[in-house]
Amino acid sequence: MAVGAALVAVHLLKGLARVPAQPGAGAAVVAACLALVVLQSRHTRPGADGGPVRAGWTVAELAVAFLAVGPLGVSVGLLCLPAASLLLERRRPLRRLLLPPFVGAAVLAAAVRSASVRDTVDLLLTVALGGVMLYTVTRLALLAAGVHAARLTLAASAVTDERLRIASSLRSELSEGLARIRGLAVRADPSVLDPLIAVARGTLAAARATTAELRSLSLAPEAASARALLASAGVAADIRIGHREPLGPAGTVLATVLRESVTAVVRVGDARRCEVSTGERAGRVVLRVVSDGMPTAALGADLLDDLADRVRAVGGRLTAGLEPDGRFAVEASVAATAAPRAAADPSELRTALGLYYFLLAAFGARVLLFVPATVSGLGLGVACVLAFCAVQVRVSVHGVTRHLRSALLASAVLALVPLPWLGRNWIGAAGILAGSLLVALPLRAGAAAAAVLVVAAGVIGGGAPVSGLSALSALSTTVSVMITCVVVYAVLRLVRLVREFQRAGAGLARAAVVTERLRAARDLHDLLGHGLAAIVLKAELARRLADVAGGGIGDAAGGGSGGDSGGDSGDAAEAAGERCRAELADIVRLAERGQSELGAVAEESPRLSFAAELTSAAAVLEAAAITVELEDVPVPGEAGAVLGVALREAVTNILRHSHARHARIATSVTGDVARLEVENDGVREGVTAPGSGIGGLTVRLAEAGGTLTAGPDDGWYLLRAELPLHCP
Repeated sequence: MAVGAALVAVHLLKGLARVPAQPGAGAAVVAACLALVVLQSRHTRPGADGGPVRAGWTVAELAVAFLAVGPLGVSVGLLCLPAASLLLERRRPLRRLLLPPFVGAAVLAAAVRSASVRDTVDLLLTVALGGVMLYTVTRLALLAAGVHAARLTLAASAVTDERLRIASSLRSELSEGLARIRGLAVRADPSVLDPLIAVARGTLAAARATTAELRSLSLAPEAASARALLASAGVAADIRIGHREPLGPAGTVLATVLRESVTAVVRVGDARRCEVSTGERAGRVVLRVVSDGMPTAALGADLLDDLADRVRAVGGRLTAGLEPDGRFAVEASVAATAAPRAAADPSELRTALGLYYFLLAAFGARVLLFVPATVSGLGLGVACVLAFCAVQVRVSVHGVTRHLRSALLASAVLALVPLPWLGRNWIGAAGILAGSLLVALPLRAGAAAAAVLVVAAGVIGGGAPVSGLSALSALSTTVSVMITCVVVYAVLRLVRLVREFQRAGAGLARAAVVTERLRAARDLHDLLGHGLAAIVLKAELARRLADVAGGGIGDAAGGGSGGDSGGDSGDAAEAAGERCRAELADIVRLAERGQSELGAVAEESPRLSFAAELTSAAAVLEAAAITVELEDVPVPGEAGAVLGVALREAVTNILRHSHARHARIATSVTGDVARLEVENDGVREGVTAPGSGIGGLTVRLAEAGGTLTAGPDDGWYLLRAELPLHCP
């Protein structure tokens, strides 16, 4: 609407100037101009689809425009508004019906008003230029909004594609492993326990490798683990993430460096502050871990050598040593992931660029129409047009910032100095440059420079070299330059908006893919990892029981008496056989649940039953000869599902990282907050790194509005998770 008003402004001013001498005609011109602006504005309203009413408005706009151009004597240039309306008309039959007679009438009006063919062509170029500008700016304004909205669609599509890829990869090796485990366990035959254990361990290793691969895109889980570990040790943590993700396979190595370095900081125990930062320098991702309490020797040569070897294996570098301020720093760098291949320019961007090039081409054609038809005149005109347009494309389209001020100064000289020699049409150069200034410079500086340029162009163009021109001519020239400025600014701004939306959409899609892979890794670790660890544990227990029972399992399974047990030893063997069969039945159940949960990993939000998880956790711990104390308060709703994941992680950590003999699992609800506490007496010497599981849990609980703490507590190791009952 603003561009339409700008295109009408010159004609409106001339109409106002006629009011003193011709009140009726002047008022009619003003009314016609205002009516055209109002009729044009309907194209920017959403939902203004075709119909009989809209067709009537289009016909009315054509009638008003030709009434103003014909009887009222307004310039033919006013026809650019109905020309744009015809191009914007969504009803194709109506557009085909009205466009040919409109073009014929416009050509006739231009020929009647002009004294030569050159003037006729100039007027028709003015109408075409204004109509195409108005049409394209209106369409771009609508399409840019569509591009903005499409970012979310792009991100959702990327997540869906990534979810399908994850599901495909998970349902190969892992699904096959779980199926083999179930097939072996369901036979209840002690001879299959060794291969069953081998398959279970292999599937667990594959699950952990898949989790690591999914996590390798981001350092977020390890950063969360580092923050939790440092907080549990009373070390102030300052973590700043400044790299671009996804990282790629090298992310796993950086995660290892971060985990080991932070663990070493805590193990030494004299640090008060630790800074973790990432960034990108010269095409490399750089990770730094700096603490104020670790001497050089404390990290250990073996650890440094091992980390350095792993970093070198992926083409990176690792250094460690004292900083000038006395702090100890570990720095690792790996090659940054190559930037994704730039997507093809969307149609909106191509349209905007096409319009800008059309503006420059039409400007050059109109200038060359009026330069003297001599070698020197044409040479000067062509040279000025080519030089000016080349600088504008370089600065405005390609966004070159080097020597920007020099380029803009050269453009200003080219826009103003040739005015006396190249004629009235060169005044458009000042408008093009003014629009570029609004985009290339900060808003205040650009607006001030554009205003000065517009006024200067109006004074120069309106006062030279023809004598007798009034202040109205200078004002008219200024408004004309301002119109060009507004249109050029609108086009260039839309070009940059579309590019920004395109980059933002691609960035949003990359972030969504990273988030989806982290979610899948977290769920794979939380859901399947625990079940497979329990299967391995139960299979090993079943093998020990089978050794005690001897051949009794197979006979019992086949319906036999199991032989002459001979007193108490026979009773013990029979009991061991019963327990072995029970463990195998549990393995079948766990494998079936694992197959179900493997499918759930590819879904948006797997659900767990806290009561079922509590029963399973107690059974697994007791199978590992750990005495379990339960203080069970039912946890309702979504909070129970999230705390069920925390319980799985806690039990997995007890089995993998401790030598516990006693464990306590307690749940409580206070007000609107549910709490889970899992503690054990198997704390090893020193501090154990929390691993990626704690980091994933920390992120998951934070997303649900909760908190997680984990660390030694009076000789025991305590994991405490708190969560609102109504999760976001």
